[in-house]
Amino acid sequence: MRKTIIYIFVLLLTLSCNPVKNADRIAQKNQKTILYPEVPFNKELAKSQLAIGTSTIRGVLYKSTNKLSITNAKAYGANVKVDLFPVNDYFMAWYNLREKRENKKTNVYMSDEAFSMRIEATTDGYGRFEFKEMKPGKYFIQAFMSVTQAYTRDVVVGSNSYGTQFYQKERYNKTNYHRNEKFVEITKDGEIVEVKLN
Repeated sequence: MRKTIIYIFVLLLTLSCNPVKNADRIAQKNQKTILYPEVPFNKELAKSQLAIGTSTIRGVLYKSTNKLSITNAKAYGANVKVDLFPVNDYFMAWYNLREKRENKKTNVYMSDEAFSMRIEATTDGYGRFEFKEMKPGKYFIQAFMSVTQAYTRDVVVGSNSYGTQFYQKERYNKTNYHRNEKFVEITKDGEIVEVKLN
C-alpha cells in the first residue's frame, strides 16, 4: 500500500514537472471560443449600401482622460484607422451576438467576406476623420485607440528610528486600450453628419 502511494506521488510530481504537459494545460486553460453569426451574409446588399452617394460623415476620435491623472483633458486618436460598416441583418446578428456572448474566453467575429465590406479612413493629427460620398442609411463606425496617461503615487523612501515613514511623489505612466464605436444614420442626400467617436 505504501509503495502504491509513493508511486502515485512520484507520478504526479513527474507530470507536474513535465514542461510539455504543463504547456498543454496552460494552452487548454487559455483557449478561446470563436463564434460567428448564423445569419447568412448578403454581399450584394452590403455593396449597394456602400455605393457612392452625396453625403458625408465627419468625426473626431478621442477619449477623455481619467480625473486621477495629472492632466484632465481629451486624448485625440492621431493616425488611427477608423472602419465604417453598413448596418444590415448580418451586421446586427454579429453585434447582438458580441454584446451577449463576448468575454475574456469568447471572441465573436464576422466572416472574412463581411469584414471586407467596409470603408476605411485614417484620422489626422487631431483625431479627425471623414467618409465622403455616402448614401443615406445606417452605419457603424469603429476604431481602436490607446491612451497613455501620467499619474503620481506616494512611495516610501525611508523611515526613522521611531518608525515614521518618509514618502515622495513618483510619476508613472499607464496605457489603456479602448474600442470606440458608434451607430450613425444619414437620413437624406447631401447631409453632413458630425460624430464624436469617444
